[in-house]
Amino acid sequence: MKRYPIAFAIVASSVSVPANSASEVTLYGVLDAGYQYLHVKGRGTSNGLVSGGQGASRFGLRGSEDLGDGLRANFMLEGAFNAMNGKGSIPDRGVFNRNTWLGLSGNFGEFRMGRQTLAAPDMTGVFSPFGASYKLAGAGSAINSNTTPRGDNTIKFLTPNFGGFEASASYSFDAHLAQNKDGLLNDDKFSKDAKDKVFSGVAGYGAEWWKVVAYYQQAWLQSDTSTRGQHFDVSPREYGLGGKVSFGPATLHAGWAQHRDAYINGVHPNNAGQLPVFRGGVVNGYTVGMSYELGAGKLLGQMQLNAPNHNVRYGGEHARNQKVYSVGYTHDISKRTNVYSYVAYLDGAWFDKDWNATQVIVGMQHRF
Repeated sequence: MKRYPIAFAIVASSVSVPANSASEVTLYGVLDAGYQYLHVKGRGTSNGLVSGGQGASRFGLRGSEDLGDGLRANFMLEGAFNAMNGKGSIPDRGVFNRNTWLGLSGNFGEFRMGRQTLAAPDMTGVFSPFGASYKLAGAGSAINSNTTPRGDNTIKFLTPNFGGFEASASYSFDAHLAQNKDGLLNDDKFSKDAKDKVFSGVAGYGAEWWKVVAYYQQAWLQSDTSTRGQHFDVSPREYGLGGKVSFGPATLHAGWAQHRDAYINGVHPNNAGQLPVFRGGVVNGYTVGMSYELGAGKLLGQMQLNAPNHNVRYGGEHARNQKVYSVGYTHDISKRTNVYSYVAYLDGAWFDKDWNATQVIVGMQHRF
């Protein structure tokens, strides 16, 4: 019964490391809470409090130790939770469900091992003024890497910044992404080790006021991987190009990505108008948007389009284009706290042109 107080004391003493120590540990976190109105055609309307309207509520520990000769040992432990009830927001994943990695950095760059984001999502946030956050307003409906996939059993290498150029690559030996779940043996009693291997690579070049990013991702699914209990013989691939450029208080964002066979990380969790697997099909995603700074505030606007080709079918029907329109505003109350509001309207589903969804969120975020 005394384990938790003792563990807390150990963590607290670790966080309070003297400034002149060669070892540093930082406790950090985000609390994000707000009110949501959500209407989905054919499914009704709901409203109430919601966690993570702008970004996931989370907490974590970051650590770094100076090993000498320019080398550092680094680690990250991070978990997401629902700020409305305190429960972990990723079922069956324990406390540190977002990131658990250990690595080494130096003049050569940085090497990491463990559960972490794939390489591409580290940079593709520049494609959108909403980045990979803001639920339906985020760019994940058009560009799948912006659903921020995290892979288990992943190694990643990040280069230093060479005069504005930087790159990273990751390889997951068994990622367990949303799209690629392990299957079961026929008697349903034992899990079978059905591995989904994923490669992700990204490169960017730019300066403070502009940046261009290109990336490529591919997954290799073994025969027992499944989606919703069914295996699909597909080889998901995704590649894209985009960036941002600023003109005074205005910043323009744009991105394009092509997805083949399936979405590597499954469909956007707030978008029920797409299918995760489209064997033999191609889906092009486009996003264009702008942010405009107004003192301590910022206006955000974006339009997304995902355009499946004629090989994307369901029940013999060809898929149609889908659009998402989003406008929002965020205002800094302090360096650590801001309030925000936004509206996202989803127009059409792949196989129902009249389907639509509206999401309105007003909230507050605090970072510590």
